[in-house]
Amino acid sequence: MRPRLKRIEGAPVVAARLLLAGGSRCEAIPGQALLTGRLLTEGTRRRSWEAIAAEAEGRGMILSSFGGYETHGLAIDALAGDWQLALEWLAELAFGSVFPEDRLRWLARQAAAELEAQADQADLMTARAFAEQMYAPHPRGRPLQGDPASLAALDPERCREFHSAALGWGAYLSVAGEIDEAQVEALAGELFGGLPAAAGRGGDARPVPASPSTTPVARRDIFTQAEDQAHLFMGSRTVARAHPDFPALELAAVLLGTGAGLTGRIPQRIREREGLAYTATADTVGGAGIDEGRLLCYVGTAPETLDQAEAAVRDELARFLAEPIATQELESARSFLLGREPFRRETARQWADLMAMSELLDLPLDDPDWTSDQIRQLTAGEVEAAARRWIDPERLLVTRGLPTSRESARPT
Repeated sequence: MRPRLKRIEGAPVVAARLLLAGGSRCEAIPGQALLTGRLLTEGTRRRSWEAIAAEAEGRGMILSSFGGYETHGLAIDALAGDWQLALEWLAELAFGSVFPEDRLRWLARQAAAELEAQADQADLMTARAFAEQMYAPHPRGRPLQGDPASLAALDPERCREFHSAALGWGAYLSVAGEIDEAQVEALAGELFGGLPAAAGRGGDARPVPASPSTTPVARRDIFTQAEDQAHLFMGSRTVARAHPDFPALELAAVLLGTGAGLTGRIPQRIREREGLAYTATADTVGGAGIDEGRLLCYVGTAPETLDQAEAAVRDELARFLAEPIATQELESARSFLLGREPFRRETARQWADLMAMSELLDLPLDDPDWTSDQIRQLTAGEVEAAARRWIDPERLLVTRGLPTSRESARPT
């Protein structure tokens, strides 16, 4: 494994990231990746979690560990003068974590409490039901926390085994900031050189997650704890980040409703023209990474206007597929995507995150010319063709979150 490095002039800081090709897409027990990742800062063979926290605070470091859908790992932000210490800490935490029982139980209770607290959020619970409908039995169809039963089933050995396996599936190290790249590369080689190069580029040993169902339930109603608002989610799976259609669908997403403010066809029609919603958004590649992203149209509305809002979304998508994209509309969306690119590469943190994801996905996401050229070169015809390949208004999955306190929301 070779690290991705970049010298960033300006603020005397350094940001280091170590991602491991684990994540919940590889876990055997729901919640395993989340707890394994969070436990990486909870004690090593050399230091307790209290000592780690105290020393990080004393150095002004921001130290975190995490577990996500595609990776788990570590992040350190420090003063540039502490770059060597930051790398040494990454190595200590990656190779020397002991996954203490008491901290695991505490983190498991914390994750279970998160699930309980989130049950009050009607939009989130509806979104989760929609994700399950779209992706199950793939891990994207369940919360990162798993559920209270799966959290209770985890123990230090299961977390230790998962982390050890992930170290062999592939690692992605990035360092950005006011650094001497040659010095950082030399030390990184000493500390992490034994880790395998990016997994997934042939010979991938990672577990393959279950595929989403080919026959999902088309419509689903759930009751939430909301008092008067209903939540409508509509969509379908589209493409992974590396798919050739991704740039065209990303531009289509801006046209439909992921841009700034209230722009986009879905919010303009649903909220501004017809007054059917408090909130209306649309995306075409939401969550795209190693696995497929999704077309997702969301409307927060009154229960009485749910059917009207759903019909309007379908009609607007059908119009989008049937009519040519106007030049001015296309160029406005293109300008939005091109204009945001510089703001994604302003800090050492942003560069470190982008470089790590570039390695994970085997794409030059950190190259501003590559990303901008993909958008500049798109034609209206290419956007229209990609949209027609991946959007079918008549075959959308639908999940509705209905308030329990309104009789008008209850199905008859």
